[in-house]
Amino acid sequence: MSNINSYIASKKERIGLFSPYNELDALVFARVSYLPLYKIKLNKTETVGSICRKLSEKLERKDYAWPDDYDYVEALKNSPRFSKKKVTNYVRRNSTSLEKQFSALTIHLSPLKMYVSFFGTDDSLTGWKEDFNLAFLDHIPAQTEAKKYFKKVSKKYFLKKVYLGGHSKGGNLAIYAAIVSPDALQKRIKKVYNYDGPGLRKGTMALDTGSEKVTKKIQSIIPQGSVIGRLFEHNEEIKVVKSNAKRLYQHDIYTWEISGDSFVESKNTKRSDIVDRTITTWLERASKAERKVFINVIFEALSDADVNNPLELKSKWLKVMQVGLKTYVNLPKEDRKTIFEVWRKLGSSFMKARKG
Repeated sequence: MSNINSYIASKKERIGLFSPYNELDALVFARVSYLPLYKIKLNKTETVGSICRKLSEKLERKDYAWPDDYDYVEALKNSPRFSKKKVTNYVRRNSTSLEKQFSALTIHLSPLKMYVSFFGTDDSLTGWKEDFNLAFLDHIPAQTEAKKYFKKVSKKYFLKKVYLGGHSKGGNLAIYAAIVSPDALQKRIKKVYNYDGPGLRKGTMALDTGSEKVTKKIQSIIPQGSVIGRLFEHNEEIKVVKSNAKRLYQHDIYTWEISGDSFVESKNTKRSDIVDRTITTWLERASKAERKVFINVIFEALSDADVNNPLELKSKWLKVMQVGLKTYVNLPKEDRKTIFEVWRKLGSSFMKARKG
């Protein structure tokens, strides 16, 4: 099966008139912000190739949060199409106390174009907690950081048109930064790419009040069984692509099939439709306060069970269940009532979704 790494390896032409910029190029640049750049020493200005060569020299496959990123780096480091693109303005701002996890960088495609790449979610509990906080917060800290970052780099490179993109939460940040930006900045946006990232909270899309509606410039790309990429409100164009993985593992971009210079298209699965309807209905029925208590209790249990990242759930599920039950029993009566009510509404939403 051909995936994004196959595409990088096969592309010998530079982006230009005879090989135009496409949705696969945009995914390649979105993924650069996922690389563990904090593990190497960066100069003020780097290239995609110089960064990848430094990573290749220092890191092994086990040092990446996603093993396929190792192959991605190996394919990129000497790529005729991507390696010479300049990279600047890398930032990484994480805070456990603020439940914030944010990272971004800027890739210069040409003298008059740049790509702002937003990192998604790392494998830390803090990163995942911030994602879940979208269920009850109007704005999460990473969104505020994304807005500030986009404004700063756009001011610094004021002559350049801009592409924005990201995978998972990075896609959500790209959409958010574009939507809440002032009209003058929105006019400079060429395209916004959201790769299987959540949409925005209900009402946020209404903030797109510029003279050139930026919503028309947004494209979301999701796998056929997507869960994360269908969350919240989506008013933009959505393309469904084929993944060779099952269930939540389809969120992994390396499982998405490509043919030539584009993705292999597909249709949403029945399971994806049911999950989407379940969560949408649940969000409508459960109040913000209920969702907040529910999510905070879940992550408190995970922390008490010494789960450091979601991947550990598979090996520590029994401990999580035991700690979760203990946490629930020790909650104040009112919070126990709230948790029970949220579970009831979630079950009711699932039954309604199954009936279609």
